[in-house]
Amino acid sequence: MSEMSSSHKHPTEAKETKVLVGLGFELARRLEIGRVLVFAELLSDRRMVEKHRESESILWVTYDKEAFEVDLGSKDRCVQIPENPVGRMDQVALAVIIAVMEGAIEVDESMVCLIGVAGSKRLDNMLLVNPKRDFDWFSKRSISKDDALPISQEFARLIEIALKFASEGREGKPIGTVFVLGDLEELEPISRPLILNPCKGHAKKFRNIHDSDFIETMRELSALDGGFIIDRKGVVEAAGVYLDAPVTSKVKVPKGLGSRHLAAAATTARTKSLAIVISESSGTVTVFWEGARVLSLGG
Repeated sequence: MSEMSSSHKHPTEAKETKVLVGLGFELARRLEIGRVLVFAELLSDRRMVEKHRESESILWVTYDKEAFEVDLGSKDRCVQIPENPVGRMDQVALAVIIAVMEGAIEVDESMVCLIGVAGSKRLDNMLLVNPKRDFDWFSKRSISKDDALPISQEFARLIEIALKFASEGREGKPIGTVFVLGDLEELEPISRPLILNPCKGHAKKFRNIHDSDFIETMRELSALDGGFIIDRKGVVEAAGVYLDAPVTSKVKVPKGLGSRHLAAAATTARTKSLAIVISESSGTVTVFWEGARVLSLGG
């Protein structure tokens, strides 16, 4: 018995991925689904996918959209997600929401998703996803250009920063804070500084969320009560800000979330801003837009 066990060969990661890709496209055709989502970062050879597809289009998910789009086929689309330690379902949720908001897929479009563990170089899971069916925020509204979530480089960057802070903390302690991305004039009436603004007087280029050196400053400032106000170009205009928007019937915060989440949701209900909250207790990163939770990651 022991000899049989020792001689048993496990399939290689490449073979596992190859079989899964084949089954994924077969499932898509049997269900008459025209699009397959594939996490490109987990493939050592993209040609493996090309061998299995027939008429299907592919939604590629990558960490570097600019580099990946160079060889993108005319039928395919590409979305970029932050390179951070989140689970499979969080990766799918983030990729699907960005894809809908960028117009890469339809809100009521079903897809076969081929996913895996980040960094593994192996696809190991297959699932069916339909944004309108599987995400409450999409199921409760019709999406138009006027009310679409403002997906941008700044949004993606803030998600990346939030996930980084949530996983790493500050001096070994959890971080809890809120990032509000929006128009300063609109936010001014409902934001109140709790301390003298530590960002005031510094050149904009040195307090931009795309400046990697400034991220550590943001980590330190996250220890302050209140949150961050960030303009649509990614410039941090204020830290240690108290959000004082009224809680109206438009505010929909799930039970169990605290005052920070409620303030963030109320702010997005009152303005055209977007808020990203890091929970100090669980490390969950939650996105609010128009008073409602759009997405939760980690935790």
